[in-house]
Amino acid sequence: MLGIAADREITTAMLKDELGFYLFDLVGGSKAVALREEVRIGDRVLHSVVTPLTDEDGAPIGAVVVLRDLGETRDLARRRAEFAQLMSHELRTPLTSVAGALDIVLAGYAGELYRQAAALHRDGAPRRDPDERARRPAAGSGAGPDRVDHGVAVADAPRSPDPRHRRSLSRQRPQQGRPGHRDRASGEALGILGDAERLAQVLGNLLTNSIKFAPQHGSIEVALFGPPLVPDAVGVSVFNDGSPIAPEDRERIFEPFSASGRHVGGSGMGLSISRSIIEAHGGRMWLETTERGTKFVFTLPCKPAAIEVASPLGAPAPAVRKRREAARVLVVDDDLNRALLLKGLLLADGDLVEVVEDADSALAQARALPPVAAVVAGSVPDALALVAILEHDPATRKVAKLALVEPGVAAAFASAGADEVLELPMQPQALRAACHRLIDSDRRAAQRVLVVDDDAGIRAICREVLEQAGYVVRDVGSADLALAEARRFRPDLVLLDVMMPLADGFRTAERLRTDPTTSLTPIIFLSARGDVADKVRAFRSGAEDYMVKPFDGAELAARVGKALARHARELGASPTTQLPGGDAIEAEIERRLAARDRAAVACYLDLDNLKAFNDYYGYAKADAVIRQTGGLIRDVIASLGGPGDFIGHIAGDDFVYVARADTVDAISRAICERFDRMIPLYYDRDDRARGHIETKDRFGVQRSFPIMSVSIAAITLDRVGSFAELAALAAVGKQAAKAIPGSSYLRDGQPVATPSAVETA
Repeated sequence: MLGIAADREITTAMLKDELGFYLFDLVGGSKAVALREEVRIGDRVLHSVVTPLTDEDGAPIGAVVVLRDLGETRDLARRRAEFAQLMSHELRTPLTSVAGALDIVLAGYAGELYRQAAALHRDGAPRRDPDERARRPAAGSGAGPDRVDHGVAVADAPRSPDPRHRRSLSRQRPQQGRPGHRDRASGEALGILGDAERLAQVLGNLLTNSIKFAPQHGSIEVALFGPPLVPDAVGVSVFNDGSPIAPEDRERIFEPFSASGRHVGGSGMGLSISRSIIEAHGGRMWLETTERGTKFVFTLPCKPAAIEVASPLGAPAPAVRKRREAARVLVVDDDLNRALLLKGLLLADGDLVEVVEDADSALAQARALPPVAAVVAGSVPDALALVAILEHDPATRKVAKLALVEPGVAAAFASAGADEVLELPMQPQALRAACHRLIDSDRRAAQRVLVVDDDAGIRAICREVLEQAGYVVRDVGSADLALAEARRFRPDLVLLDVMMPLADGFRTAERLRTDPTTSLTPIIFLSARGDVADKVRAFRSGAEDYMVKPFDGAELAARVGKALARHARELGASPTTQLPGGDAIEAEIERRLAARDRAAVACYLDLDNLKAFNDYYGYAKADAVIRQTGGLIRDVIASLGGPGDFIGHIAGDDFVYVARADTVDAISRAICERFDRMIPLYYDRDDRARGHIETKDRFGVQRSFPIMSVSIAAITLDRVGSFAELAALAAVGKQAAKAIPGSSYLRDGQPVATPSAVETA
């Protein structure tokens, strides 16, 4: 609050300069109670409490200073004052008219009162006394009309919202005041547990808003939906085809006193109160994006576990779980009503949820702003392809994927890359639990381990040890469950007990190896038997390691980590050059981006005309060119680069190297020059003399292809924010480099000279 640097010594003199008063001048030798004062530090107003400390004789020996930022308190007080003033104005204006009309009636100007009307008077006789029952404040209402209740209380009773929404709609029709409105209500009668009057108040408010903002000859549509789309949840939407609300205002309009900006009268409290009522019922309310107009949606549980009583106005309902920040979730479902119900369930957990209806929109949304998780309905056209692309596209591969599918197709979605698969119809709690698992664990940073053991105690110990080590762990107690869970969970490693009933660990391992989902997953055997024969059999079945019970927790974590690291190296390394592969390259680039290594430059190298060379001379010679190119890059970087430089082989004829900004030009020039000197030797003398070979291109057309060359596109990491962005820029750079005849090198889109006179490194 004071803005004091961490390395600055705090003394009373320094505090005097910062606070503007000397602490001991306030307390002196006094034994008085704490002194209070407001202090302004920059733009902040701090409330200070200074309490003297004295010894046994009452002599001052120090002071305790408490500083409190009054910013939020002052803002709350200001908002309360605004609330009182606004509500006073909103109430006094109509009440003045009502009171005036009552005065006219009571004065007799409208004629004698009927007997029933006169009975409303306190003593039963019409008089001009201003102290009439209709003119007096209600008992217990407080001192005046400014008293406002800031709570929302709801009654717990089973109701059906369907008749209510139709009754609310019919009540609004005579109040529309604009000819030409069309309304349409749809939905079956569905039962919920809630306060009927409060829910009718919400629906009435939304209908009133729709009537206000719908254009002449516009339409208002009310829809009610729920089971069997999502069991135990119902939703209501109210749409009008008026002007859409800007994205930046879609949350602001739910704040108290907010104005829509469309110059329609009102207190600005209706939507805030409506949201509070829905959240008091355990539901959620939001404004859904639509190009045709404005659609408000709220969802409610059919059987809420508990209903909030006196929930503070505008306060969010308590979250089911706590996380540091809201997670962005993308729901992809061609059934819009089900998608809205899913969105309501996820909003209740505090997540930020977007809904799209097709695969193209999902990919565009995920690439533009990658969500933490995507919920994909299997009914969406091309849903299987969508899951696979989300899994492999560099812009979306970190997105966790939950598939909601019909029975019988779960395995296909798991193989395509879904991290979790739920079969429909699914229970809301199952959906939320699955989303919790995906969101709360980083699917790329935290590796997944499946523990298979019939002993529950062993499973619990392994799970505790590995979760403490940062892994995501699932455990099952039998071989059959292991196979099903492995297809769904897709673990990075399996801990497998040898001695299990029905099917032992060896048979289970064989079945895991024959399943495409787990054929390459490393396995560590756990066994109480330490016989050499068992260990040999385990390793012959493809085991990564073998541990004998009892084992130490630290040893278990160390062996799991070692096995995963070894497996990653084996899978990531290029079989041709033994250089790090695609995953390792991405990890290296992201590590440097996270560390803000802005002095590094990533270079993408591609061989030109390799395919024609492969078709003309055969695979063996083309493979030799790739291997020698990898060795050439190694040699040049070893000679001209530094200890932190990196080399990787994506696949085929694509290489990546990362070097420092002050050496990358020399390295790239040397690679071009050395490649140009080396590559002609791979061609026959006659072809080399002609400077080209003749073969068919990919379209089957005979044409000439010049001697191979290299194209290098270098991107300074300071220009990008993600691996996907870097790859996109590199692709553009490589195309530009390939357009230049011969070997070429571009840095950040600009050609860099590659003279043939450069000395061999």
